[in-house]
Amino acid sequence: MRFRSLTTLLGLLLFAGTTAAQEWKDLQVLPRNISKADMKTIMKAQSKALGVDCDFCHQMPTPEKETAKKKTARTMMRMVNDINAKYLLAVQSKTTCATCHRGKAKPDEVTK
Repeated sequence: MRFRSLTTLLGLLLFAGTTAAQEWKDLQVLPRNISKADMKTIMKAQSKALGVDCDFCHQMPTPEKETAKKKTARTMMRMVNDINAKYLLAVQSKTTCATCHRGKAKPDEVTK
């Protein structure tokens, strides 16, 4: 079953009336106290950058379950954070998932 919007996934992940610390138990790259709005913004941006739906990384109906693609996503998020912090801070520029993926799950290979 494919989920067409991140709103559906976030509805599964979020429980009204709980604190951020209670909601986000397995965040390894993003801060555990991230707000719902910020989490939604990030997930939407990543989904758009890769041209995928939630179930590309998340196994439904248990989105919290560990998957190989979630592990890859974490590695890629760390890479983007490192590039921005180490190389682009001085030039006040940023790279994102979209920089390479450009709306595709697998970035195009550069050919000569």
